[in-house]
Amino acid sequence: MNKAETLARNKIIKVYFQLTILGFIVSLGICIVSAVMHTIDYDIKLYVILRVIIPTIINLVASFVAKIVNASENVGNDQKCAVCSFACATIGASISFWNGYYVSLWCLPILAVLFCSVFHDTHLLFKITVFSIITVAISAFYEMIQYPEDYVYYLQSMLVVMMVLACGAIVSRNMIIYNKEMQNIVFEANEKQDSYRQRLETDQLTYLHTRPYAQEKADIFLLDASEDHPVSLAVVDLDFFKSINDTYGHKNGDVVLWKFGDTVNKSLKENIVAGRYGGEEFIFVFDGGDYHDHIKFMDDLRERFGKIKYKFTDRSVTFSCGIVSATYPTTFSDAFKYADAGVYASKEGGRNRVTAYLMPPIQKDASIPKTGDIRPNSK
Repeated sequence: MNKAETLARNKIIKVYFQLTILGFIVSLGICIVSAVMHTIDYDIKLYVILRVIIPTIINLVASFVAKIVNASENVGNDQKCAVCSFACATIGASISFWNGYYVSLWCLPILAVLFCSVFHDTHLLFKITVFSIITVAISAFYEMIQYPEDYVYYLQSMLVVMMVLACGAIVSRNMIIYNKEMQNIVFEANEKQDSYRQRLETDQLTYLHTRPYAQEKADIFLLDASEDHPVSLAVVDLDFFKSINDTYGHKNGDVVLWKFGDTVNKSLKENIVAGRYGGEEFIFVFDGGDYHDHIKFMDDLRERFGKIKYKFTDRSVTFSCGIVSATYPTTFSDAFKYADAGVYASKEGGRNRVTAYLMPPIQKDASIPKTGDIRPNSK
């Protein structure tokens, strides 16, 4: 909201200077026409001072004060809004007062009242409304003193203008209330959208990413793979997980899955995306870095997970992993074949191990290798 209010202030301050210039030109033009037509009933110099010079000085001072305060880093947002609003009301009051015999100009301060709705502050609106009503009253009483024979006309005009100001304040207040209600609706909608997005992107048991999200990221990263930017895809399958569910129940099986997710989340780095692929199967995508480090990460994770103790059993739970590294653009489906083959190779080799492959130079008609474990200190 502060950004929107800052933008509004910057725009309106430019209008202040434009109004000041326009007011000066119009006042000077009226002065020249009045002098030529001999309709000025007092000294021309005094007329120029009162109708041209003084209003222009007041408007310039109000505009520059608003500009300086708005640019200051030592003034709060609420104070900037207040100064900007009072500058607007002052300019309107200046024009209406020094040209008060044009009763229609008394309505200029209503612009400041309407402008206040931009800042969504009812207290500021009340202050500007009171300030504007006072300036209108001053303008009216000044004209009553100057032209006592038209006392009733100016009094009636003052009451009408005050009523218009009150109506403008009511409109502005309702605009503020409406905008706040719309902000709340948008905020709630964004919160719900974020909640839905989180549910779509995050597995609610392991707090790892969901399969669609992780697979989408894998496709994006793998298509950007190169020799200078290798991308690895790892597939993990928990060993004997079905027997855990059958022996100890699905509730304890969920405990194992949660423990795995917790272990992963505590180990993740910025360039790694981990997701639950389905059941007890998980995928990891490494975006850049040395692929030997990718392999070591999975091996270290395997060791940490295997040391976890559970209340429902004395046995440890391990996983088998296959990881493939690509040094040229490829797809998730092609890389997955090799990573999945690594899982089976790990299981055939006795489980609780990581089997690593490099993507072959030619993907088409390439058979999946049964050897080629390149992890450090492979068993």
